[in-house]
Amino acid sequence: MNKSLAVSGASLLISALIIPAVVLAAEVRVGESPSFSSSETVKNDLYLAGGNVSSSGKVNGDLGIAGGTIIVSGPVSQDLAIGGGSITVTAEIGDDVRVGGGNIFLNGRVGNDVVVGGGQTTIAGAGIGGDVLWGGGMLRVDAPVGGDMQLAGGEVVINAPVHGNVSFKGQKLTLGKDAVIDGNLDYSAQKEATIEAGAVVKGKTTYEQQKTATPAISGKGIIALLSLLFLGKFLALLVFALALGLFFRRYAEALVSNAITQPLLETGRGLIVLIVLPVVSVMLLVTLIGVPLGILGFLAFGILLLVASPLAAVIVGSVVHKWIFKPAEYQVAWQTILLGVAIYTVLGFIPLVGGIAKFVLILLAVGSMMKIKWDMAKEWR
Repeated sequence: MNKSLAVSGASLLISALIIPAVVLAAEVRVGESPSFSSSETVKNDLYLAGGNVSSSGKVNGDLGIAGGTIIVSGPVSQDLAIGGGSITVTAEIGDDVRVGGGNIFLNGRVGNDVVVGGGQTTIAGAGIGGDVLWGGGMLRVDAPVGGDMQLAGGEVVINAPVHGNVSFKGQKLTLGKDAVIDGNLDYSAQKEATIEAGAVVKGKTTYEQQKTATPAISGKGIIALLSLLFLGKFLALLVFALALGLFFRRYAEALVSNAITQPLLETGRGLIVLIVLPVVSVMLLVTLIGVPLGILGFLAFGILLLVASPLAAVIVGSVVHKWIFKPAEYQVAWQTILLGVAIYTVLGFIPLVGGIAKFVLILLAVGSMMKIKWDMAKEWR
């Protein structure tokens, strides 16, 4: 497998870094069952998030989707990035496809590389123009592949032409009767591959028997896993942040206002809350009368940790958006949320400094939330 897959694997990080320049050109749809109908066309990028998501219109840029059940039947001129449970793609994709999910079915023409992580994956249809990088439980390939294949996981069946090399590390490899590998076959498995009559390997075949059932992971496999990890984190955080920021816009605007007005005070307040709340909850659990309050305290602590990250992304997005685009006021909109989620996710991949920055942002978000609660309590009195 050549440099193109390494570039493909790292491009998620790169794309997140350039989002500030292009975020205003994208369209976002969020809901229980968001759809993009066959009669619609979007000139730029499109992002969909929800429970059941369908896209049958024409996307002239990138398409990003997060959801439970996802169906893509409309053409995408550039990249397709998906994270979900059940995923079906029957459309023609102009460039790369990056998918992470449970059950994945790719049945359209893909112009360039495919990076997949999933439980069960089927690749069919017109074929893949570039390389395939896969990790998961089961994979079946019934479509021609124009480049190399780097595979790591459970069971793999290849029953189509592959114009490059094939590398496999896993439990079982089967070459069907229609498999024609123009390059080399290099595989490591518990036993030798099953090669059906008619299958051809034109290059050199190298087999290494595994001593354990756990397949080794190559450097390119690590790139794929990191790519899918980034994609999963980004899409999951995006859905949560959009829900909180757009459905509770007034609350989010108040949160940003508190964070900007006194950032050091709110950060300190957040630190105190995260230290004191679990300690007090433990002390309450010791006493019989205080057990319900202790349980409520731990529940509140868990909820704080759950919502702190998406709200931190909302805050950082509003701040950076104002720095870059110079609006009159700090804004909370899907553009600023998308920007904040991209920055917050990228921070997670920066050693030490990124972790510290994320922790400070979480403290700032928690402190700002507590400020809102305190102001509400004073009004009730």
